Amino acid sequence: MEESFRTEDLLFMVKRLSLNMTAQLELNLKNKDMTGVQVYFLVYILRHHPQGTYLTELCREIGVSKSTLSALIKKLREKGYLHFHEDPDDVRKKKVLPTEKLLAEGDGFIRKADEMEKEICSVLNGRERAQFMDLEEKLLTQFVRMEQNEKNRQEVYLQ
Repeated sequence: MEESFRTEDLLFMVKRLSLNMTAQLELNLKNKDMTGVQVYFLVYILRHHPQGTYLTELCREIGVSKSTLSALIKKLREKGYLHFHEDPDDVRKKKVLPTEKLLAEGDGFIRKADEMEKEICSVLNGRERAQFMDLEEKLLTQFVRMEQNEKNRQEVYLQ
C-alpha cells in the first residue's frame, strides 16, 4: 500500500508541475490578445522551426493531438503570426510557417521566455537537470509502450 501511495504522489506531482508551468506561462508571457501558452508555442516555432515545419512533425515533437495543435495554430493564424504553405503535390500536407509579424515581434517573445526559463530552472544544478531529463525520457518511453500495448489488446479483441 505504501508503494502505490508514493506512485500516486509522483503522478500528482507531475500534474502539479504541468499546471504550475501553465500558470507561469500565463503570468510571464501573456501578451496583448494572446495567452502565455500561445506565445510559448510561437517561441518554440522560432527556436526550432524558423523555416517552417509540418503539423504532424509538431504533434510528434510537442506531444499533443493533431486537433489540439490545429486549434492553437488556427488562433495564431487569425492573429497573423503563422500561415500555411500547401504542398502542391499533396494538398493534405501543410507546412506551418512564421509570418513577418512573428519574425518582427519574435525577439521580444524569446527574450521573455529566456528570462522565465532561467528563473524556473535556477533551483536545479546541472546534474539535477540531466537527471530530470533522463526521468522524463523514461516516463515518455513508458507512455508510448503503454499506448502500443493498449492498441495491441484492442486489435486482439476485435479479431
